[in-house]
Amino acid sequence: MSQTVSQEDIEKAIRYFKSVISVGEILAYKELLALGIKSPEIVITKLLEMGVIEKGEGCYNLVKESTKE
Repeated sequence: MSQTVSQEDIEKAIRYFKSVISVGEILAYKELLALGIKSPEIVITKLLEMGVIEKGEGCYNLVKESTKE
């Protein structure tokens, strides 16, 4: 899956995860959709690759050392 996402969507998602710190997978997906992000699964995968968030047990957590904006 080699789809690209906009920098704007990445930045929106980073702001979202910085505001919630930790959130369930399903809720994160729904809330990112509500923010206007058309492909939350791709954005989440990108943030995981960037090291901004990490996957826990049924949730996503902001990585404490994350300073990426």
